[in-house]
Amino acid sequence: MQSRKVTLAAIGFSIWMLFWIPVILWSYGPQNFLWMCNLAQFVILYALWTGNRLLLSSQVGTVLLVGLIWTPDFLLGLASGGEWANFTGYMFNPENPLLARATSLYHIGLPLMLVWLIAHVGYDRRGPWLQTGFAVVILPLTWLLTEADRNINWLNEPLGVEQVWFPEPVFVLVMMVLYPALLFWPGHGLALFVRRLGRREVVLQ
Repeated sequence: MQSRKVTLAAIGFSIWMLFWIPVILWSYGPQNFLWMCNLAQFVILYALWTGNRLLLSSQVGTVLLVGLIWTPDFLLGLASGGEWANFTGYMFNPENPLLARATSLYHIGLPLMLVWLIAHVGYDRRGPWLQTGFAVVILPLTWLLTEADRNINWLNEPLGVEQVWFPEPVFVLVMMVLYPALLFWPGHGLALFVRRLGRREVVLQ
């Protein structure tokens, strides 16, 4: 997988991570790293340096789909002074440190980097299966290790709605099904679509 361009991308991404990690630790503490999107950055970093296409592909769909939702939601928030923001409401909360909020703009830049990467190194269709395996581990850890009011990975208030339908352990199991169904596999479809567009563009050129 490694080429000179990919190596340069790995170096650049490493510099970003050296900046981002201490900012998040200082602002939110280590629990925040358990967010799926935050964990994705660690997986991507490892995949870039090891040339592991499967690991990289396991995060592509998730990052692309979340970015596709996050970006317009953030723009709506900007246009409304935060009033219309849902997923990105925290970006307009002055109680959160400004620098930490600024680092969340990676939700815009990281999908673009991954589109470029899969155009250069390819995409492994087994990715969403591996991501599902990650979720089976991450979601119980999130429930066990994080404070409920942090709502990490939406385990307590999915989409801002208080979870009152199931006992907490049962809801963790429910989310193990919902994450692949609503995020990983639709994201996989989006990744394949983007990959096809990239190939078509190369042919047309």
